[in-house]
Amino acid sequence: MNDGPPAGAGQEARVNLPVRETRNQRGVALPLALFALVMLSGLLLAFLTMAGMEPEIAANLGDVTRARFVAEAGVEWAFDQLVVNPNWSAVLATNNGLMTTGQALPGLTPAFGTFAAQIRNDNQAGDPALTGQPIDGGSATTDTNGAVVLTASGTYRGLTRQIQVVLRRVNLPPFPGAYSMPGVQADLWFQNANFDIDGRDWKCTANCNDPNPANRTYALNPDQSKMKYGIATQTGTQQNISGGTTTYEQRAEVRLDTAGKQSNVRGKDQTNPAASTTGLNTVAPDAGLDPAVMQNFLTQLAQFSGTTVLQSTIPCPMVLSGNAADPSRPQLTNGCGTNQSLDLGSRDNPKLVYFRGQLDPTSSFTGVRMTGTPIRGAGIFIVEDGDLRVTNQLDWDGVVIVTGQYVSSIFESGSGVTVHGATVSNETVWNEGGAQNQTTYWDGYFTSSNTVRLRHSQEALDLVQRALLFRMSTWREL
Repeated sequence: MNDGPPAGAGQEARVNLPVRETRNQRGVALPLALFALVMLSGLLLAFLTMAGMEPEIAANLGDVTRARFVAEAGVEWAFDQLVVNPNWSAVLATNNGLMTTGQALPGLTPAFGTFAAQIRNDNQAGDPALTGQPIDGGSATTDTNGAVVLTASGTYRGLTRQIQVVLRRVNLPPFPGAYSMPGVQADLWFQNANFDIDGRDWKCTANCNDPNPANRTYALNPDQSKMKYGIATQTGTQQNISGGTTTYEQRAEVRLDTAGKQSNVRGKDQTNPAASTTGLNTVAPDAGLDPAVMQNFLTQLAQFSGTTVLQSTIPCPMVLSGNAADPSRPQLTNGCGTNQSLDLGSRDNPKLVYFRGQLDPTSSFTGVRMTGTPIRGAGIFIVEDGDLRVTNQLDWDGVVIVTGQYVSSIFESGSGVTVHGATVSNETVWNEGGAQNQTTYWDGYFTSSNTVRLRHSQEALDLVQRALLFRMSTWREL
């Protein structure tokens, strides 16, 4: 019997042979070496490229830094221009506030960098966040609040940086005399006094930073364009305690004339302003002495940043006692717990010292008494609503103001006072003593056996304006 072909006939026989894994690595070293060489070459090229860029990056960083420093120089330059120019509205109206452009650094060529400076009024919607005060109610060219926004740019080798700051100022009111009386009285007492009131322009010419005024040299400025009157009063008439009215000028002149001290007052001649004179012709009214302007200045000053008002009261009046070791740091006491050293400043670091007293209709309250060893200082010294009574030696560079109701500047016998700058007596009530028939109270009292020198100095006034009444804030780089 034929059972047919065997299974799988006509098909190839499948043979399962064992598989051998091949692991022969001969020849792989060369590709690896080439790969490593390429990688190292790439890294080397990258490092070389970076190394080549580092000097350029450093140079760019240096250029940017120099451009920023040049911009800072622009800020300082604009600061110097604006601090001596009280009419910021005129600056805003000129060339849209563009003060300078492409200006080289002083003493250098434009290759060292140039700066531009422009100001604008703070009257834009977002300015309160920048200035910290309400929007100026003036126009783009009319500054009414003593604040502007300054933008200065510095350019060096094609790179430019900008800096923006806010500038604020409180303007000194006019001081048309070495001794100015803007108030509602101008009553002076000079009998037997040794004094020198001089409206010619004085300045320090040698050893000016010496803390001891005795070592400095003060002389008349060759340029007398800033000369003032010896004594200046406000215009108009004042009411007399005994009845009737007299011009403020006449009230100041009458005692000077009676005391025979006309030659002790010198300054601009009201009949010939280009010349100086002595006597009654340098006692003159001036429209710039406005009580409202003076009060506005004092109000702004009391609210100005950095001002500390020291309170003197009738039960606890302030006394400044000289410190022999450091005359610019006398001891301040009031008999009621206050006992501290008070820094009165120096020419290179002037101070604002503000005393506020207490109303006393008897006009006998001394708000501040100076006593003991010599006292000296620089800046602005204010006594409000109280007398200033000096019984020792006082040397001051700047402004001394006695203001308010029932007040007087009293230079006692034996005192020695020298003020370079401006001295102000601002009486704000005319019927001292509370009634018209009271005895006259003197707004400026120069007693016998003393030496008082009150001299106008534009240099000292500029120092006060720049250092104390001019602020820079909100410094930022754009």
